[in-house]
Amino acid sequence: MKLDERHQRRLEATVQLLEESIARSRRWLAGMDAGIVRVVRGSLPDRSRERLLREVDLFHAALHEFASKFELEPRAVALAQLLTAEVSTAWVMLENCRPKRMKGYGVAFAPETAAALNAEVDRLLERVESLRREVERLNGE
Repeated sequence: MKLDERHQRRLEATVQLLEESIARSRRWLAGMDAGIVRVVRGSLPDRSRERLLREVDLFHAALHEFASKFELEPRAVALAQLLTAEVSTAWVMLENCRPKRMKGYGVAFAPETAAALNAEVDRLLERVESLRREVERLNGE
């Protein structure tokens, strides 16, 4: 079924988010947890893990059928464009970690903590800026 382009793009965004969720679920079920601040606790018996993986795979297949039914076609996106978006998102997230942007939580930072946090955000933003420059080089090549 052919959809209006606006509806198609909305469904494509949903499918993309669900695919990312499926990928995370597969990583967790495979025991691949390399997070810095989140550690997945608990384990599953092999049989339960296999059943869950099978269900995740069936969900992925159903999602693929959904996309086919509504003629959602893959769109080629340049790697540099994707990386640029990720770098921009990282910059925004880090800027939102500044104490002045976290006043809405109702608890002020101690001055020394605010200074330390700002310094660390600046340090991370330097890494993001370095990454951005490398991505821009991709655009120029």
